[in-house]
Amino acid sequence: MEVSTELLMIKEYIRSNQNFPKDGIDFKCTASLWQSPEGFAEANNFIYSKLLKYCPVDKIVGLDARGFIFASVFAHRTRGPLVLARKKGKLPPPTESKEYQLEYSTATLEIKSDAISKDDKVIIIDDLMATGGTMNAAIDIVEALGGKVIACACIMDLTYLPGSSIIKNRNIPFYSGVEYS
Repeated sequence: MEVSTELLMIKEYIRSNQNFPKDGIDFKCTASLWQSPEGFAEANNFIYSKLLKYCPVDKIVGLDARGFIFASVFAHRTRGPLVLARKKGKLPPPTESKEYQLEYSTATLEIKSDAISKDDKVIIIDDLMATGGTMNAAIDIVEALGGKVIACACIMDLTYLPGSSIIKNRNIPFYSGVEYS
């Protein structure tokens, strides 16, 4: 597979944090990418170039918390409505929720019950794909509320973990800017 220069540039700005948040974890962080106007622009341009063909969409879901940043830029550029998928207890009721497994813990994700309508076409955006727990929980919530996820994207994909394969096995198009294998 040929890797474009812009994607190599994105990877250069992503820092690796060894043994965080616990021993044995190599935490990839997009905060260093945001600190570079060029890297941040390239990351957002990547998402825009891959997802624009699905627009117009009814909703753009950003995943708590770093996915909010990329999803909000995409929503602004496409004039699409932004929906936040938040950690448990951060949204006022009523919410639809889903408990899921992370690579090193469990969590619960929530979306406002009135944020997604029946037959809404939805795009989901996050910064990182690892085990797929968060994105799969968001997909499950969107579907429970009657929506249809038409594409998902993130900046980084940890391909040594099963997340992106799980999304693809659900027959949902998935895009990532850089891969770590």
